[in-house]
Amino acid sequence: MRIVLAGNYNEKRAGTNYYATVRKLGNGLVRNGHHVMTFSDRDVSREVHRWGIGRGGDRHANKRLVELCDNFQPELLILFHADKVSNDTVREIRGMLPALRVAVVNLDPIFLPENPPRIRRFAEVADVTFITTAGERLKEFATPTHGMAFIPNPADPSIETLKCFERDDQPFDFLCTIGTELTTPWRGRMMRDIEARVPEARYSFHGLEGRPYLQGHDYMDAIASARMGLNLSRADDHYLYSSDRFAQYAGNGLLVFVARSTGYDEIFSDEEFVFFRDLDDLAERLRYFLKNDGERQRVARNGYERYHAFFSERLVARYVEEVVMGRPLSEDYAWPTEVHG
Repeated sequence: MRIVLAGNYNEKRAGTNYYATVRKLGNGLVRNGHHVMTFSDRDVSREVHRWGIGRGGDRHANKRLVELCDNFQPELLILFHADKVSNDTVREIRGMLPALRVAVVNLDPIFLPENPPRIRRFAEVADVTFITTAGERLKEFATPTHGMAFIPNPADPSIETLKCFERDDQPFDFLCTIGTELTTPWRGRMMRDIEARVPEARYSFHGLEGRPYLQGHDYMDAIASARMGLNLSRADDHYLYSSDRFAQYAGNGLLVFVARSTGYDEIFSDEEFVFFRDLDDLAERLRYFLKNDGERQRVARNGYERYHAFFSERLVARYVEEVVMGRPLSEDYAWPTEVHG
């Protein structure tokens, strides 16, 4: 199948985000046998902005996407946070290719104020939106012509190449990386509380005041330098929501601590990840694994293997394809597969 995958490839950072989920999805589609053309809407728009032509960059990007689809004749268009692409452009492409199916992939949480309007905007022209939150809340965005479905953050063995569970010489015990504590102060408080409760651990915490956010190879070096990691998303009380941090930590073989309130204990077990109820529970479990490194390695290996088996880039790509094309599911996927709408 011919597929156009439009998204933010962020070329202005010269490959810093080489582990971005849009690249994993593209890899999965290709490995599943599809011909994929990628289109970076922001970068194409930036080409024109660079020459100082006002806001003409967005119009240029939309025109180029239409030209690409005219030349390539895709059967599926996937908009992966392609916010520069207008609804009128999608309508024009659909008019040109009547059999085209359109999917949206949205990694942001539903609770972000700017995300519901984005979902509703694309719902006017897309067949299905895939989002990293599950549950009944998705129903409010479904329409007679637009479905809502959950997808997990995929792991890709060509990107998540570390096996932290194989080592016992890491300089840090516990890793947590966030963008900034300014937008979610509770995460900063939690990280400091853990340090105070378990002072014997060696911490690699980033995104706090005075401890800058990591990206690119610095981020992967931080993962390689730790034994365990805390998956601390912007909220832990939305069903199955997680940032892509979960895939990056688990996919690289850290022993990952996950709030039980996320619901991921319905898919994975305590033999694969460390599910905690509250700060006291987290501290107790952290102390245990500090003293039992062999157990840390065993459970981390289990989590690594199960995450790659359940949430691989090929499976997530196949699921997107099957749902948006209206095909029967080829297997019993580990995550909720209800399509609302």
